[in-house]
Amino acid sequence: MLQALTTQQSQWVDKTLSGLSLEEAVGQLLCISQFNDSMDYWLPLMEKVPFGAARARSETAEGYRSFLSELQQHAAIPLLVPANMEHGAAELRGYGTEFPWSMGIGAANDEVLVATMGEAIATEARYVGVNWLFNPVIDLNYNFNNPITNIRSMGDDPARVSRLATIWLQAMQQRGVAATAKHFPGDGIDDRDQHLITTINSLPFDQWLETYGVVWKAVIDAGVMCIMPGHIALPDYQGYQAHPEDAPPATISRKILVDLLRQELGYDGLIVSDNASMIGFTTRAKAEDLVVESIAAGIDIYLNAVPEHDFDRLLQGVHDGRVSEDRIYEAAKRVLEMKARLNLFEDVTVSAPSQEQQVRFQDAAQAMADKSITVLRAGDDLAFDIQGGEKALTVTIGNLAPHMGHGDLDVFDQELRERGLQVEHLLNPTSDELRQKAEDVDLIFVNLDNIPFATLANIRVTDTFRTWGWRSIYRTHPKVAYTAFGSPYVLHELPPVPRLLGAYGNSGCSQRAAVKVLLGEIEPVGTLPVRMPKVEIKRWPID
Repeated sequence: MLQALTTQQSQWVDKTLSGLSLEEAVGQLLCISQFNDSMDYWLPLMEKVPFGAARARSETAEGYRSFLSELQQHAAIPLLVPANMEHGAAELRGYGTEFPWSMGIGAANDEVLVATMGEAIATEARYVGVNWLFNPVIDLNYNFNNPITNIRSMGDDPARVSRLATIWLQAMQQRGVAATAKHFPGDGIDDRDQHLITTINSLPFDQWLETYGVVWKAVIDAGVMCIMPGHIALPDYQGYQAHPEDAPPATISRKILVDLLRQELGYDGLIVSDNASMIGFTTRAKAEDLVVESIAAGIDIYLNAVPEHDFDRLLQGVHDGRVSEDRIYEAAKRVLEMKARLNLFEDVTVSAPSQEQQVRFQDAAQAMADKSITVLRAGDDLAFDIQGGEKALTVTIGNLAPHMGHGDLDVFDQELRERGLQVEHLLNPTSDELRQKAEDVDLIFVNLDNIPFATLANIRVTDTFRTWGWRSIYRTHPKVAYTAFGSPYVLHELPPVPRLLGAYGNSGCSQRAAVKVLLGEIEPVGTLPVRMPKVEIKRWPID
């Protein structure tokens, strides 16, 4: 369960809370997110809105560290500073260790490496000034068409996800950062995106208890400091069996936040909303009512608040009686309690990760990636025997590849070149372009870079009439290998290609691991952490 406060921590919470004006208490419930690090913006804002949490963006990690240090010095109450680090602190530009995506963590299924990953993320986050992490994702990916969870999920087995998630979050929290389990009551059932619409966890409640309920109870029992509800409804529990689409999202549902999460599951930590700008949230009430309804329903801290409006709106909600002062101070106390658990009231200098730590973290990331690579389909020979000097063609299929941190799967190409191959590359080629290049090469590597991305609303591999030739190139060339650097469910929609690996994400370490397997340097030992959809004859509900 949640770790009890020490006497010193409790005294700090009580003293700080008792000194808060209503305006200061309201400010503690707001997390401001802006993609700039200008003190000319932040300091005047801090004078107007005494916000309790902030996140920004800098060009470099050292620049962000300097910015956060200065911002904390001006804060009357220490700030929570959150970050998404679902696969490592490398999600801050040019910094830290990059690990496989979460489904790769599930495929590797190595508890020691997960613990090291948690240590690495926490150590590297704290040095920069981040003290609150929006991970792990503990959603169960039951629907292979879900466009948001997919490889952000560790799989669809509640026992495996529970075990890995608890090790991960405890390793981070033991090193002075707060973990956040997300997205309550659980994503991975719907095939829609809450960035665009309120999504539905349509399980009957008894089945929810046997699946998602198991995972949520596990992280609560493990002492997770924070839980993030998604803009996701659970209509069977909420009493909307006849009209599930009418069920409100968890982020404004007292039934979900208080009755289920607080009372039935016994959670007593901080509850943070998911991003308040998502359409699955903003379309459920008037703009001026959203923050009031959210806090009144049980949210303790409101993520991505609009500082020019939400501070005044929440104060007005108190004056109007739509949310009580008691509720404001209850939420503010929980914010302060998490700050106390992190000992933010102490002036502590955090050292940079040592050279030994950096090497150990990088080694752990590569070991995890190596263990995650999974054979989704293999013919007689999985690996290619190379002598050096062979001509290789790499083909990236994926519209998002240039925008997601690795250019165009360039690590894969570089690894081949380092082994003496002559590499040419194509991105989303036409069928004619591919055929022409294929005639003059010894090896072809088709790399699928389809990863979850907000508002894309699709995780399937998409083609135009002119670009589908990659799907059948193995019929005209003797040495073709396919690797899914994203969704493993491509197995469901590809013809019987001779070689298909699952790498579960486009992290650099995963690209290196795939090359090792394809060239026979290591054996693939990953286990598929999700079930593949089945094609079967069945009646369709057309009545």
